[in-house]
Amino acid sequence: MEKMILHVTYHCKPGKAEALVAALKDSGLQAKVRSEDGCEQYDYHISCEQPDAVVLLECWRDADALACHASQPHMQEIQKVKAIYADSVDLKKFSVTPV
Repeated sequence: MEKMILHVTYHCKPGKAEALVAALKDSGLQAKVRSEDGCEQYDYHISCEQPDAVVLLECWRDADALACHASQPHMQEIQKVKAIYADSVDLKKFSVTPV
């Protein structure tokens, strides 16, 4: 069974990276995602080289868990928060076979 890894970069509005992370944590949205079945990692990181960039590292048990995650109602809430603080988002998806 292949794990799904996502590397998501939020390109935030100037000076809004910390506010994005705080909004996602303080609203409980990050905790909701972390409690989903199949979520093995869901961590936000502010770049030390690009102060307006936030990197989200996600690891999911398998493609089915990731698909279920995408359909969760709180994902619409995350999209709303993202729209306030981020100008654009880059997503890279990898499938990995555990050794």
